[in-house]
Amino acid sequence: MPNQRDIARVLGVNQATISLALRGDPSISEKMKSRVRETAARLGYRPNAYVSSLMAHIRMGRRPSEEGVIALLVQAGSEAEWCRMESYRIYREGIARRAEELGFRVECFFLRAPGMSPAIVDRILEARGIQGIILAPPYRGNRSLAMRWDRYACVGMGHGWEPQQFHRVANDHAQNVLTAFEELGRLGYQRIGLLLGGLASVGGRGLRWLPGFLEAQNCLPASRRVPLYQSGLEKTAAKDFHVWLDRSRPDVVLGLTGREKPHLETLGFRVPEDVGLACLVRPMDSQFAGIDEKNEIMGAAALEVVAAQIARNEFGIPKHPKLTLIDGRWIDGDSAPSRHLTHRDERSRGCLKKSVS
Repeated sequence: MPNQRDIARVLGVNQATISLALRGDPSISEKMKSRVRETAARLGYRPNAYVSSLMAHIRMGRRPSEEGVIALLVQAGSEAEWCRMESYRIYREGIARRAEELGFRVECFFLRAPGMSPAIVDRILEARGIQGIILAPPYRGNRSLAMRWDRYACVGMGHGWEPQQFHRVANDHAQNVLTAFEELGRLGYQRIGLLLGGLASVGGRGLRWLPGFLEAQNCLPASRRVPLYQSGLEKTAAKDFHVWLDRSRPDVVLGLTGREKPHLETLGFRVPEDVGLACLVRPMDSQFAGIDEKNEIMGAAALEVVAAQIARNEFGIPKHPKLTLIDGRWIDGDSAPSRHLTHRDERSRGCLKKSVS
């Protein structure tokens, strides 16, 4: 990877000039700054966020933090417990990969581990000079954690369950619903039934699937609108689910993770022959159609937010917290195949009818 010395060699100046130019120092002319930026981009130079912060601390006479460590605070007792959720493991992989690219490493602190608490973690981070924190999902916020937040550059991951104080990176639930409706329409589905339960159905704090559904419904003609199913899928709700299916007649059910499939089959609906099925939170390597939430990208984005704060020496609770939304991507799957017939399909169907008759 090219460094500042390589840029200096190309431009025929010393490294100090390059360093000052990249920091926007007023002692360097605008023309030289422009030449440095253009050359850096052409060579593929990427600044190391931790080194930038370290040098800033040295120039200001402050004690530098431990070598490039970002703390990942997890509301769990252990890594095994936390990573039972597939998406959390993917978050972590994205965080670790981006951290390595930017000159950091990530260390997990499990707040519910024996002998651990937020106050103890706070003392450990202070003793080691660690200044960057990512609050891992499921993200409840920071108000319940007894830590001295003015010491840290921090970001929360996911939709918080309490009023938010920090910058956050989260899934764009509303956009994901709109994408799902658009893609299912492309596949030929006319009546899309959304199935949500619990916090998701009532619009729990930060969960934005419901607004996305309302916007999608508003764009459809009345004949294609299917009422939202808000009850659960437990045994006691099986009758309600069956009534909803009979009355609403969806040609595809849009659920969360695909757990709706056995319930549909128990009620005598074959997937996808009788009704299609798609997911808003598609499990990896599954055969379901649905939204890949791009959790690795979310993890990388969270690391970038913290690294940028460290590089700018911005610590503590921000005056204006920012929310970065990551939209997902649609993946076709066997559970919701295209309903458009090709000419070959139409000819085959005609021949079949003819032979039967």
